[in-house]
Amino acid sequence: MTQQSREKKLLEQLIGEWVVGIAMKTSDGKVLSGCGTMTAKETPSKLGINSEMNMHIEGYDDYVENDLWSFDQDSGRVHLFSVTSQGEAHDHVGNWKDDKTLEFNWKGFYEKEDLEEKITVNWLCKDQIEVKETDFSKGKLQLSVNYVFKRKET
Repeated sequence: MTQQSREKKLLEQLIGEWVVGIAMKTSDGKVLSGCGTMTAKETPSKLGINSEMNMHIEGYDDYVENDLWSFDQDSGRVHLFSVTSQGEAHDHVGNWKDDKTLEFNWKGFYEKEDLEEKITVNWLCKDQIEVKETDFSKGKLQLSVNYVFKRKET
């Protein structure tokens, strides 16, 4: 099996319909919860995954995020390109730590401040994924979000 096909097979674990539970902690210590859904499909080229998340988090406007997941054979890295309903666009770049754990990092700017985003995706089993996102600005934690994705039963 080539590296391209191995990486593609690992990403294909995302394909399907998911329900999502959300626990968020803001920089001021406020804890919020939410829920939502994710739909993930193979791209027409069959070289990536296209996912859309629709989220409802208490105290916030509804949140939508579209993601393209793909393996870049030239660099040997996985890309998670995200566009959000808040107007953000990030190319998270990462690697598989093992066959169940994918780690991403992105550095850039948000509201004219340096921001670093770290995302860990962990497959607990074929029907459950945990995602941990932490956002840092100037070395201080700005946001911590834990997502639990459970595959919808068919």
